[in-house]
Amino acid sequence: MKQLITFLINKHRLIVTYVFVLIIIALITLLYPRTNFKYEYELGKPWNYEDLLAPSTFTIKKLEDSVKAEQMRLRESFRPFYTNNLSEKMVDDIILNVAQTYETLKLDTNYNVSSVDSIRFTQIARSLLDTIYNRGVINLADIHKQPDGVSPDIKELNYLIRPNEIVRRSYYSFFTSPSFACRYIEKYIKSLQDTNALAILPIMCESLEANVLFDQEKTDEIQKALLDEIVPTDGKVVQGEIIVMQGQVVTNDSETKIYQKLKTIEELLSTAQSDTGNTHFLNKYRLDIGYFLITFTLLGIFMFFMRTFARQHITRLREIGFLLLAILSFLYLVSIITELQQVSMPFLSLYVIPFCIVPIIVRSFFGSMVAHYVHIIIMTLSYFIIPLGFEFLLLHFIAGLVAILTNEKTYYWSDFFRSTALIFITYCIGYFALSLIYASSIETIKWPTFGWLVVNALLTLLAFQLIPIFEKIFGFLSNITLMELGDLNNPLLKQLSQKAPGTFWHSLQVSNLAEAASSEIGGNAMLAKVGALYHDIGKMRNPAYFIENQKTALNPHDDLPYEESAHIIIEHVTYGIELAKKENLPNIIIDFIRTHHGDTRTEYFYRQYIQQHPDEVIDDQPFRYPGPLPYSKETAIVMMADSVEAASRSLKNPNEDDINNLVEGIVEGKIKLNQFVNCDISFKDITAIKKVFKRQLRSIYHVRISYPTLEKSTV
Repeated sequence: MKQLITFLINKHRLIVTYVFVLIIIALITLLYPRTNFKYEYELGKPWNYEDLLAPSTFTIKKLEDSVKAEQMRLRESFRPFYTNNLSEKMVDDIILNVAQTYETLKLDTNYNVSSVDSIRFTQIARSLLDTIYNRGVINLADIHKQPDGVSPDIKELNYLIRPNEIVRRSYYSFFTSPSFACRYIEKYIKSLQDTNALAILPIMCESLEANVLFDQEKTDEIQKALLDEIVPTDGKVVQGEIIVMQGQVVTNDSETKIYQKLKTIEELLSTAQSDTGNTHFLNKYRLDIGYFLITFTLLGIFMFFMRTFARQHITRLREIGFLLLAILSFLYLVSIITELQQVSMPFLSLYVIPFCIVPIIVRSFFGSMVAHYVHIIIMTLSYFIIPLGFEFLLLHFIAGLVAILTNEKTYYWSDFFRSTALIFITYCIGYFALSLIYASSIETIKWPTFGWLVVNALLTLLAFQLIPIFEKIFGFLSNITLMELGDLNNPLLKQLSQKAPGTFWHSLQVSNLAEAASSEIGGNAMLAKVGALYHDIGKMRNPAYFIENQKTALNPHDDLPYEESAHIIIEHVTYGIELAKKENLPNIIIDFIRTHHGDTRTEYFYRQYIQQHPDEVIDDQPFRYPGPLPYSKETAIVMMADSVEAASRSLKNPNEDDINNLVEGIVEGKIKLNQFVNCDISFKDITAIKKVFKRQLRSIYHVRISYPTLEKSTV
């Protein structure tokens, strides 16, 4: 339990951050539509939305009425099955009765029947039965009878002579009853003109049975199989194919099948719960779970990205909170505009949504890499909200990239207008190109959309108005503000130049060194420059106690104890922080004041104090700066530049070796004192920084490169 409490205390910031992330994920999940088909349309009415392209390849589903009509036609044309149920026993029984009758007649003196006659008439009876039963005696089922005759669908039927042998026959090709077959027997016997043959007639007529009977089971089986074979689809649509164009009437003709295609898409994309009564948890909440998981995955990767490539932001809830709230807010804006367009403002084009606003704002505070990733997340999640296809998202994705790249170095309002113009040109070119790809002809291109893109570009300008607002709310710093702070006419810098001119000149030199070095290693050059300009403003309290402001040979430290001198020197950091807060300088600039000496010592006064107290155990804390250590490349650069520039003033007529040794010694000293352990600066960066410092100092002191002396020829 104690370990858990300790873990929660130590990791409370990180825990709060990830809880906040989960809340944002849940809120984003709630805004997704609960159906993927977000259009309203009516047969015979125009399509009020942008051109609809097939989101994927699918087969066109027949309309329910169409399928029912096909089923009705099949049932109407379907003929029932009648089966030959003749058994050998039926025939044998009749023949046996005939034979027995003639055996009896042979004994009757009234008849002159011989054994030959008995055999002959028995054979005649069998021949008649074969003829009758081969033709068939049908027993019509009640369902096929009508008061005025037979049902129309029985006039022709399927006759199953034997298993797997079916013939189509007319009802009237059968003996329609045993009495009809009996008349046939009677006619045949009378044609024999033999009175003895008449004895066959009553026996056969009484014994005749129908052998063609209705087969309900077979009829149902075959009919069901045929109904199942009705194809529920009617063609195929490939991904990207135009389903319906804006303004086109929704028809259901056999050629375009627009209504049929829309119904198919609606059914495919609809996420409404089925009527099957399935209440399984995954079925009931499958949409919410799916939305949550995809959002969780994207934002989870985003957090991993921030932890890997922008670690300085991940521990600051203010900064990570801004990024997540920016994503959430814009997605809700997209959802609101989409709903307005569908419900009450069908004339509104979704191309008006200013997707470039967020990447521009994020780029101003967090750099291009973070802005790129935030833009990707917004575009990906917008896919589930906006009822338009790939080309819509592709266009805005490209425009967002242009917005990020063109705002890489925006310091003046003219830069913003230039960036907006380039964004608009990108929109126009991209939309025209995609229209050429997906439109059926030039005439079908939606030219009014270009007007909506103009509105989009104008709305994008809002980003530059929102940047100062977010700066104040979240304490961020943009390039525009950096330019304002870096203006040497800034009241605080003018005050520094008047009260401590030496420090002001020193700060200018440090800012030049820091700017060049930061630019060399890919850091924020403007931030490093401005941070360097303000890093020593605390020296305005006692400017004469700092050597760069001393105009005479008198040094006020000569009359002070070493520990008091150290206190005055160290105090310029704490006073500088107080002054910066009073003047409402951004925290990120104040950090340069806090960190430019790290936790190093005022080495001169410390060593002098040791010499004065050789036998004491010295506590160096009164001689040590309060810190903290530099936490970024820019603050580390300013620390190095500050020490290098200050130390270079002690050089008298320096040559190249003097400058090289000075820079190497100071930077290596900072490394040995572990001043850079909290920042993500590499040895490669430090090597590049040292080269820049050396080059800049050579330029300041006009040091020429020493060329080797040419030896005289011995020839």
